[in-house]
Amino acid sequence: MGVFEKQVYVRADLLQALGEHTGHFWSSPALDPIICDAIRAWMTPAPLAQQQPAALSEAGYQWKQVFLPEGTKLRACFGGQPYFAVVQGAQIKCGEQSISPSRFANLRGSGNRNAWKAIWLRLPSSDEWLPADVCRSARKHAIARMFGDAAPVARSTMRAASRVRQGRGKQPAARRTRASGKAGGERAAIHQMPAAQPSAARQTEVRPPSASAVAHDSDIQRKNGSGRAARRKRRALKRALDHP
Repeated sequence: MGVFEKQVYVRADLLQALGEHTGHFWSSPALDPIICDAIRAWMTPAPLAQQQPAALSEAGYQWKQVFLPEGTKLRACFGGQPYFAVVQGAQIKCGEQSISPSRFANLRGSGNRNAWKAIWLRLPSSDEWLPADVCRSARKHAIARMFGDAAPVARSTMRAASRVRQGRGKQPAARRTRASGKAGGERAAIHQMPAAQPSAARQTEVRPPSASAVAHDSDIQRKNGSGRAARRKRRALKRALDHP
């Protein structure tokens, strides 16, 4: 194999770094084959099939609907001064302290800040900081798309159940209201009905006899007679008529 002599200019800091990495001095001839191998590897990289993908870690912190993979960084700010935390394993670490998102958001300040509004997140696969509330909204939309119409139906079912539970407490009052309204309507209908008029026969039976009628009856009784003498006269008259 032939050798060509050619001067190649390499930056001094790169030669020094290569020497420290290989353990040879930067001017040592032992660096020549190493440089050739590096150039050859750059020209013919290893096939993709031989490259082993990095194993995805399943560790992380579950914050309500949002999962924070291991390595996620959290940032909050108070008084213009930011402070940070990182997800390690299944915990959020701020220095050596394991804390929750709410406690991290309120490490400084009055202690009543909403963690979803105060914390910004940077996931391991991203270089951008995003508000935690935005990540939560995106996750909710992703869940809704995943289940299609199941999520709206579940929400409507929950609302209907809530209305039923609320209506149960008010149902006796509503029944009393309807009952009182019905009774009031019946009473109003009774007051509006015309008074029943007594019939002519009932009026005749109940009407007391007048003074003239009483006097007429008395005259008839005096003419016809009363007592035993009158009865004897009537019996004698009857026998005379029966036997002429």
